[in-house]
Amino acid sequence: MSKDFDEANYLFANPDVANAVATGAFKSGYEHYVKYGKAEGRMWGESQRQKKALSMLNRQGIGLEIGPSYSPIAPKRKGFNVHVVDHLNTDALRKKYEGHGVNIDNIEDVDFVWNGQLLAELIGQSAMYDWIIASHVIEHVPDLITFLQQCQKLLKRNGYLSLIIPDKRTCFDYFNPISYTGAFLDAYYEKRIKPSPGQVFDHFSNACKNGENIAWELGREGKYKLVHDVKEAMDMMRKSRDDGEYVDTHCWKYTPDSFRLLISDFNALDLLDMHIVKEFDVDGCEFYMTIRSWQGRDST
Repeated sequence: MSKDFDEANYLFANPDVANAVATGAFKSGYEHYVKYGKAEGRMWGESQRQKKALSMLNRQGIGLEIGPSYSPIAPKRKGFNVHVVDHLNTDALRKKYEGHGVNIDNIEDVDFVWNGQLLAELIGQSAMYDWIIASHVIEHVPDLITFLQQCQKLLKRNGYLSLIIPDKRTCFDYFNPISYTGAFLDAYYEKRIKPSPGQVFDHFSNACKNGENIAWELGREGKYKLVHDVKEAMDMMRKSRDDGEYVDTHCWKYTPDSFRLLISDFNALDLLDMHIVKEFDVDGCEFYMTIRSWQGRDST
């Protein structure tokens, strides 16, 4: 074995190989890497981003990744038993991102195309998954409470929802205020299925850059400038309000503290039975929250 090869990290990053070694199909992860892994482009380890998102998850279980696009956290090609939900099918996603400077080979087969319907209805199951991953998703969903309720319905008892969330202080949301519980309640009781005209206007009228960056590290100082002018914001609002068009926006703006408060409020209001069990503070422009579903827990 090469003295530089990290056996533990290779098995950690490739659960299918770990299973194969455990059943005797390979003597070691290194044997698999030499015979197959290197040619397949498998990595010895994982990025810190993946390690944080996966830190509480059962890698041998079945999972759902929502909106992974060209950057999956738990890729099928690494042996994860995972279903993929996205807003387009595989071919359409690859076409969308052609020429955008991303590796479209990372786009995996999409199992379910999500057009805004209830997730449990789309998938046709409940209590199916050991874990769900959603990276940079919950700022976009028009009705967060219903989204979380659907995740709870899809998770097995004591399953985990792993979230990667942009911090509004470190991205183009900088000039927009934090979103608080009342606004989420309005969206929930209205059964909102697309961003409101006001959310669309705020998104475009207040989007900014720090220097030339639309995302930056916490505490970084720089000169802020708006990305769009007010006419562009009004045009996008009219598309939403008058033409009925779905205009994708950051509906909601979070910080770690504000997100903790939201989850506490949703539970206190009996809208949710999910609780934060692991978190990593802001790294770059995002933070990490892992939430356990207590659905169906034994009474004590």
